[in-house]
Amino acid sequence: MFAGAARKLDAIKLPGGHHLRIAKDENHLLQLQESESDPGFRFTIHGSEVHISALKESKEHHQSLTNALREKHPEIFGEMERLQAQMEEISHDLHAITKHDVHLEANFSKFGYSANLRTHIREKSDDEASSTVIRVWKRPVIRQYFHKGLLWRASEEEKVASFELFVDLLYVGILALIGDRASEEPTAKSFLWFCITMIPSYKLWNDVGVIVSWFETDDIVQRAAILFILACLFGYTTNIFLAETITYTQMVAFYLAARLFNAVTLIIGALLLPMVKYTLYGNALFIVIPSAFWIGSIYLEVPNRYALIWVAIFLDLAMPGLLVMGMRGTPFIPKNWSQKIQGLFEFYPALNIEHKTERMGAFVSLVFGYSVVALLFQNTAHFGINAFLGKALLGLLQAYCFNTVYFDIDASGHEMHAIRRKSWSAFLWINSHLLFILSFTIGGAGLSKLVLAHDCQNTHVEDLFHTYEERSFEHVEQSLRWFYCGGLAVALFSMSLISMSHLHKTVYTQKIPKRYRLIYRIIVCAIWLSLPAAHERLNSLHMISITTAMTISVVALEIYGTSCKEDVMFGAKKTCPYICDAELCKRQDSDGSSMETAVDPEKGPRKKSSEYVLKDVYVPVDVQ
Repeated sequence: MFAGAARKLDAIKLPGGHHLRIAKDENHLLQLQESESDPGFRFTIHGSEVHISALKESKEHHQSLTNALREKHPEIFGEMERLQAQMEEISHDLHAITKHDVHLEANFSKFGYSANLRTHIREKSDDEASSTVIRVWKRPVIRQYFHKGLLWRASEEEKVASFELFVDLLYVGILALIGDRASEEPTAKSFLWFCITMIPSYKLWNDVGVIVSWFETDDIVQRAAILFILACLFGYTTNIFLAETITYTQMVAFYLAARLFNAVTLIIGALLLPMVKYTLYGNALFIVIPSAFWIGSIYLEVPNRYALIWVAIFLDLAMPGLLVMGMRGTPFIPKNWSQKIQGLFEFYPALNIEHKTERMGAFVSLVFGYSVVALLFQNTAHFGINAFLGKALLGLLQAYCFNTVYFDIDASGHEMHAIRRKSWSAFLWINSHLLFILSFTIGGAGLSKLVLAHDCQNTHVEDLFHTYEERSFEHVEQSLRWFYCGGLAVALFSMSLISMSHLHKTVYTQKIPKRYRLIYRIIVCAIWLSLPAAHERLNSLHMISITTAMTISVVALEIYGTSCKEDVMFGAKKTCPYICDAELCKRQDSDGSSMETAVDPEKGPRKKSSEYVLKDVYVPVDVQ
């Protein structure tokens, strides 16, 4: 009656000792009828009305047998039910704590397999499972954590919360303000203040992501905490323009208010979650230490202030990574110290790769979006196809190519993601993104100014709306060229670092290996860095055209190189066989028998074949 424990049920026991054999299709049905001579078997097709009614009949029959057994031996039957329920509960608990409990759908996707992953399932109470009300406060839960080399992750998928998208909307304005401010006076000092103001704002954005990724609460208290950080970030942004001379104290005060608030949040979390308290205390301490340098910078004048600022920025960026290295153990720390440190940090929270990459991708999309929006201008000519529009369209194409490289090329083909690979690769991945965001933002800001330059043919300043006419200029400063070319070069280089941080799948039939494609990117970066030296020969249109053409060449090489030698770049290598739809592929023969045929759009149906080939013709079929 059964074809093995691992196979689906292919026969149904019916009342009266008969059995119903199930066929997957009509061909299988004919084979069963020809091979089965036992009169006790009946035959039908899977999913047919006869199949459904037989299942219902069999269910009623077995239910009647169960009821009869319960009435005949009620005590034995009740005891067997209790034992069965206890056995199922024990088996579930035993399975949950063994090394075999790994939910692949929760932990393994395009980010790579890891034998050190486990899944923990948090049992929710009845009111939690049924309630749809956002609570005022509930005890936080650690979503994922490390324990003795194993990563325990929640089985539920971690989705991007709505308030996280709200945070991204605020950063659209921040990028526009900081980028435009830097490009108005493209000097070394303006670039310095661009980095000083951009890095802390990015740090606040990262803090929000870490808190949401670590703690599972989603209550009113957490949302209010996010709102407070946003308010501090808002106040921070309103004091950027004159921070060098007047509003530096206010800017730092808003930044420290958000950072120290995060430290207090971590301390409270440590009190509520003693399992990971040392990690939370350590992160809180590493917020307080650089904050002291920020406070000290308020009482110094420029240029002495820069020393404390950069020390504070370095500590803000590096100390979390140092904490992770200490928890995991490094050869730079004495062995006895390392064992003591790892004993304290037996449990420590981890980042969710899916959530982190999605949030980082959202921020990168904001940077791409800013570079495109900054290109927009208003035209007054009757026929506005001129060099202004041409440069803007080239900038749009350039941003589109960078988007393709980041999301479609470098984000695919991973055997193991950088965060899952090693601690150094995770550190490189995170900080390379910061370098990319800084460089591409400054490059996009420079490009927005180059679009309005009237230093080439078919750029008549009177064709611009008066607001943009005031921003137009004839001579492109050397510093602006460095902003644009240097920003793009460092952005492409940082994308190469991001790509190198991952462990990619080895495809031996690939046309161009990954390392050679990365070498070509480095060569392109070097050429872009040399373009400002040819300022006497290259106008704004020439520079934008060269950089865009080379960006297209990078994308073309990646598309060609990632393909395999047997792949065909145009059209399809082979036509795909399909199983024909019943109405299209069946006809009645002259003798009345039903036969499967193959449909050829040019030659008509072909007899006695279960498959056929369609060439550029779409019909309703079941794809196998």
